[in-house]
Amino acid sequence: MACLRDKVVVITGASSGIGKAAAIRFAEKGSKVVLAARRIEQLEELKKEILKNNKNCLCVKTDVSSEKDVKYLFDSAERRFGKVDILINNAGRGLKSGLCDISYDEWMSVINTNLTGVFLCTREAVRRMVKKKVHGHIITVSSIAGLYGAPTYAAYCASKHGVTGFKRSLRFELFKNGIRVSTIHPARVDTEFFNTYSKKPHKSQMLSPFDIADYLVAIATRNIIKIMLVRMLLVFKRAYYPLKHLVK
Repeated sequence: MACLRDKVVVITGASSGIGKAAAIRFAEKGSKVVLAARRIEQLEELKKEILKNNKNCLCVKTDVSSEKDVKYLFDSAERRFGKVDILINNAGRGLKSGLCDISYDEWMSVINTNLTGVFLCTREAVRRMVKKKVHGHIITVSSIAGLYGAPTYAAYCASKHGVTGFKRSLRFELFKNGIRVSTIHPARVDTEFFNTYSKKPHKSQMLSPFDIADYLVAIATRNIIKIMLVRMLLVFKRAYYPLKHLVK
């Protein structure tokens, strides 16, 4: 089992949702957290919350689709903490739209954020892990859309299927370097993803960001028993939340 105390954890998309919850959970475990997102104001607010109990927190304004930004993110993490142990690829963008209504700019924005961003951050993290002989861990928050297709989600599913193939390939490639590669595929989670929906799913149909954050922490510990217990708990919650709503 890997102890998370003093591990340097870079988290993209940390300004809200799963990324924010993951930052709080890793900080609670004593990790040194590096918060990355485009919305620096939200990152600074989160940093204030984390600093109440953990003094090892860094905010870096980052657009994961920018090679320059990603390099600066990891340069900043290494200057502050010396290395990177864990990367949580969480930044992402959703799009619900029929094929004929998807503009070129929308398509490229989804692909650049969800797929190219994962590529750029993973490549930068791995380069530094290999150079410093860090047996690190790359954990990516994908989506159930990376395993199945759904109407009006063509762009989103394409980006997440790309992530799935990319990560499956890397698991074999990076094994020789002692770098672990993990990918999770959550279904509905109560995040900003659904803010643009005309009819947002009811909370009873969704897990909370902290549910997923707890799973990420379990994966990072590399404790198979803990991972299975948290996974079973999430399955239970998927069934319990709708049932709880029905009996109200």
